[in-house]
Amino acid sequence: MYSQCFMFSIMIILINANQENKPIVLHIGGLFNTDNPFINNGQYDLQAAQMAISEINQRYYDLFNGHYILNLLSNNSKCDPIYAVDAFFHAIFRCPQLLFLVGTSCSNETKAVIQVADYYNLILFSHSTSSISQANETYSTLVRLSVSDENYNDARVAFIKYNNWSNVAILHQDSIEYSLMMAKLAKRLNESNINVILTQSASMTNLTSALQTLREKKARIVFINFDTSSRAIFFCEVYRTFNKPLRERYVWILTGNDYHLWNLSINNCTQKEIINSARGHIIIDSSYEIKPSSINPNTTAQQLQKHLHLNDHLDRQTLHAYDAIWVIALLIQASIKQQIPIEKFTYSSIDMRDQWLTLLEQIHFHGVSGPVSFRNHQRHAETLISQFQIDLKQEQQIQTIAEYSHILGLNTKCLTCRTLIWPGSIPVDTERSEVRRLVMNIVEIGLITTRCILGFALAMYFLTFNIINQ
Repeated sequence: MYSQCFMFSIMIILINANQENKPIVLHIGGLFNTDNPFINNGQYDLQAAQMAISEINQRYYDLFNGHYILNLLSNNSKCDPIYAVDAFFHAIFRCPQLLFLVGTSCSNETKAVIQVADYYNLILFSHSTSSISQANETYSTLVRLSVSDENYNDARVAFIKYNNWSNVAILHQDSIEYSLMMAKLAKRLNESNINVILTQSASMTNLTSALQTLREKKARIVFINFDTSSRAIFFCEVYRTFNKPLRERYVWILTGNDYHLWNLSINNCTQKEIINSARGHIIIDSSYEIKPSSINPNTTAQQLQKHLHLNDHLDRQTLHAYDAIWVIALLIQASIKQQIPIEKFTYSSIDMRDQWLTLLEQIHFHGVSGPVSFRNHQRHAETLISQFQIDLKQEQQIQTIAEYSHILGLNTKCLTCRTLIWPGSIPVDTERSEVRRLVMNIVEIGLITTRCILGFALAMYFLTFNIINQ
């Protein structure tokens, strides 16, 4: 009997030891648009995040010393603020304790969710590439995987000054978010002694009148900010409003290299007309170079695309969803090194939340979307300036023309940089009317006077001859 008790005691000790060695599950909340017909990549974002979770859990011993594994609790936010907030509260009250949040694809639901997530001290890692009007100072728990529009303003100013332009105009989509972004750009331009001739919002219904206003104001260098679905429509309207000589005088400066996502099959213009109208436009974007990830050498953007069974271009937002999970993993790893008791986090743990936001500034790695690092909760990236060019074979190419960094400034001599090619002559920043006073010397005045007298005398001679011989 004593031997049986001894064996039973040994079994209890082994079971308890086994339970103690079992990794703790950390739950990550996810909000994705998985059935919205206008957001096609929501399902791909979710699959990319799940792929990252799977890879991290396979390496949980190396990453977390065998203490933790991750579990993604995803819900469908339907690109709707009401559904998104409802999904958030469902996760808060009916699911296990969440550690972080990942999402969402649409800026309107991101703003709605971050307002309540901030109250629960949950850090939201937004993988959305769309604009979010609120600054990070307003919602301290919002961390963006995409670069904010304001990050490009210094590069925009540097490019304008490099080309010796001093007058610009701004034309943007008619929404509060775009208005706020372009107001910051206008302020930055004015601070740099660059005159903003016009700042105007436009919808697709009054785009023609907006372009005519640009022409009346004689602006030639124009910052354009429309969403991807509207850009082909914009250049179609440019083609219909301006003739070719006038089109070649304009410089359109866009944000984001998304030409591959344009819908060129619209009713009012042919594909060739849209491309010819867009020829020569400038693109301001982040210098994300897609390379194998250093955190997981077996995964590249191409392999992620293959895993998702995608034949088309892999959207950057999907790459951000994958990298967002890895940011969380590395944040947990840093917390272990700092001996932060992660499993004791509750929705009232303000101190732990602030510690994580501080540690976030120390995280840097090369993800599938490019180099990932953060400054003031914003993703930090260098800026790439490119041009949409058409070669002699009429093939479209996006050519890099300059790089910009906050340390080195504008660099037009980079290895991949090419020369700017304008459709016509070198553009000027505004239409000018000049009145020039010509001064003739005495010899020129004498010759002209002599010719006038001779011409008058000859006319009188023929007139007299006609009267006499009539």
